[in-house]
Amino acid sequence: MLNKLLTKLQQKYSSNPLFQKGGILAPADEHEQKTQIKLPLFRLIFSPFNQILDNAKIFFILTLPAALLVCMTSTLMGFNYLCTYSAGQTETLFCSNSLGGYLLHSIIKMLVWGFVAIKWCEYIYKQNSFSLNSLYHVNKSWLKISGCLFMFLLLNMLPLISWWILYVRTPNPDWRIEMVVFAIISIGFVMPLILLRFYVLLGFLMRGEKMPPLTEVWQKTSGNTLRIFAGFIFILMLAMFIFGNLYTNFKSLANNITMYNLWVSEYIYSFFSLFIFISFLNNINLQYEVIYASEKEENNAGN
Repeated sequence: MLNKLLTKLQQKYSSNPLFQKGGILAPADEHEQKTQIKLPLFRLIFSPFNQILDNAKIFFILTLPAALLVCMTSTLMGFNYLCTYSAGQTETLFCSNSLGGYLLHSIIKMLVWGFVAIKWCEYIYKQNSFSLNSLYHVNKSWLKISGCLFMFLLLNMLPLISWWILYVRTPNPDWRIEMVVFAIISIGFVMPLILLRFYVLLGFLMRGEKMPPLTEVWQKTSGNTLRIFAGFIFILMLAMFIFGNLYTNFKSLANNITMYNLWVSEYIYSFFSLFIFISFLNNINLQYEVIYASEKEENNAGN
């Protein structure tokens, strides 16, 4: 289905390099499709956490200062974790309702997370030696992956947008028009499931490599949707457990906000957010290694 859609778009926009052979939106050549690769289910579930345990030093070197930076921007811009409980302002706690401010805050957070992703890839996946000089050296891949993270964040919010549209709109009396509108709006609800098949593209961005066509990614991840979903759902369940406990434990602080618990609660929240994020990256890296890295090794050996 995806290949047919991209084929039609290629016929219409044949001069666009994105749709030409090798472009990210180029349709796949059916004669060049290879045997499907099955992703290892148990490694998808447990390997992301083993990777963190095996590289605890690098993990803390990256996450502790990154969490502090996010903590500072969140608190100063009015999006501290304790604002979740507080309905109003206090002398200690500043909370903002600005949509523009929240958008700017999200962009800053994605830039910090993008930096962590690039450095985690360099030290763990590429196995570069750690040094303070290399820690502060970044290239354009940082901005690319930060932008991609922000795009994935927006796309994963489509279910909320679809729900809001269905909630506020007035139904059309013509049931045929209503069915068509509902079908279009409902695409947002399945978007997170579709995105599961494309997260492996982050593996290319982290390494600064050229991304393959979307049809190739779709074909190579075919038959692995449930496995990918199981790997991510395990991470999400852990996230729900962690943040559910944080919400319960920090709730008592809302009635007695001090500068100490204001900063500590936000810092702990930011740290665990990065922990979940890196677990997510490790899952994606495993997909990349199984699907693409092994294939590259075979091609290099053949040459």
